[in-house]
Parts: sequence; C-alpha cells; structure tokens
Amino acid sequence: MIAFRSSLASAVFVLFLTVVAAGRADAVVIDFEALAHAGTGQQALPGTGKFYSEKGFNFVSSAPTFNMATWGSASDNYLGSTALWNGDGTGITGITTLTRASGGAFDLDSIDIGELFIANGGAPSVTFNAVFAGGGTISASFSTDGFRSTGNLDSFQTFDFIGFNDIVSVSWLQVAPFIQFDNVTIDSAAAISEPGTLIPFAAGLIGLLGLARRQSVRRMR
Repeated sequence: MIAFRSSLASAVFVLFLTVVAAGRADAVVIDFEALAHAGTGQQALPGTGKFYSEKGFNFVSSAPTFNMATWGSASDNYLGSTALWNGDGTGITGITTLTRASGGAFDLDSIDIGELFIANGGAPSVTFNAVFAGGGTISASFSTDGFRSTGNLDSFQTFDFIGFNDIVSVSWLQVAPFIQFDNVTIDSAAAISEPGTLIPFAAGLIGLLGLARRQSVRRMR
C-alpha cells in the first residue's frame, strides 16, 4: 500500500507539472506581416481602422477620427518590415491598447520600435502603461536613438519590458515625431491561473484519488 501511495503521489506531481507546462506556452511574436502591402502610401486597418487581432491578441485605437495603418513596402517610411502605427498625430487621443482576445492575463516581453520620417524627425519617447490582473499598474518609458533609414531593419530597436507580468492590458500614446511598432513578443504564462487550465488538472486529480480509494477498499477485503 505504501508503494502504491508513493506511485500515486508521483503521478499527481507529474500531472501538475504537465498542467504548468501547458500553461506556459512558448512566446508568440506578433509581426503584422498579414498587413503587408506594396505601394508608396499607408493603408488603414480593415473595417473601422481602429482594430486588429493576431495570434489571440487585440490592438485597439481610441482615436475618434484617425486610423491605425501600415506603410507600403515602397514607402520612405517602410523600414524593412511591416509595422503598425497609430495615425492620430494629436498626441492626445492616439492611444493604442493591447489586450488578450480571451480577456485573460499575459506577460509582455518586448517590442520593436522604429521612427517615421514625418513631423520633422527626431527621437521620440514612448511610455507604456499596463494594468495587472490583480489590480495596480506599472509603467515603462523608452527613448529611441533617432536613427531611421528606408528599408533598413536596423531602424528598429528592441525594448524589453521588466515586470510586465500577469497583466490584462497595456496602452501607449502616439506622439510626434511618431513611432511604428513591430514584433510584439508576448508570453501567455499567466494562463496557468485560468479556469480552463485548472479544470483538466482537477479532473485528473479526482480520478487518481478515486483509483486510490478503490485500491484501498480491495486490499481491505
């Protein structure tokens, strides 16, 4: 009986590790390549121009008039990769908000930022504000180096987020001299706490406990 209990404990532990591993899926990279297009101009997002969804995550603009858009591969503003930008240049309402489509929490790992050639150039600064699933907020500000060259991927800088874990949303404001963003890297590790993940674990544990009870009753007989 002792050996059986030891095996049961091992099985429960393995099942728990399996659930944890399933909840910590590999990071996803949102690269906006589905929005790639040729030409010298910009192209607004389909539909309202203020919503985009990729790999289970949504990007929404709060701008009442202007749209989010991508630049064509023949544009001077194309930096070698399709990137999204919030076309509201007021510096007031051009807020982009990233959330998980399912409404759950996630970890934001990094983002690539590149400048545009418009609005007199310069090196913009961007502040990201995130909301934790359990309440509270965190912010991070990044400043670009001012380098940008048409068709040159080196025009993008990768910025890493520290502490942006178990968040439900992150927002940033589009301000002059404007930025475009690409390769948003997200980890869904926070999904381990979601009911949909815990249910299979609970069912498996109940099944193992039931088996243990049946084995115990048989031995007593």
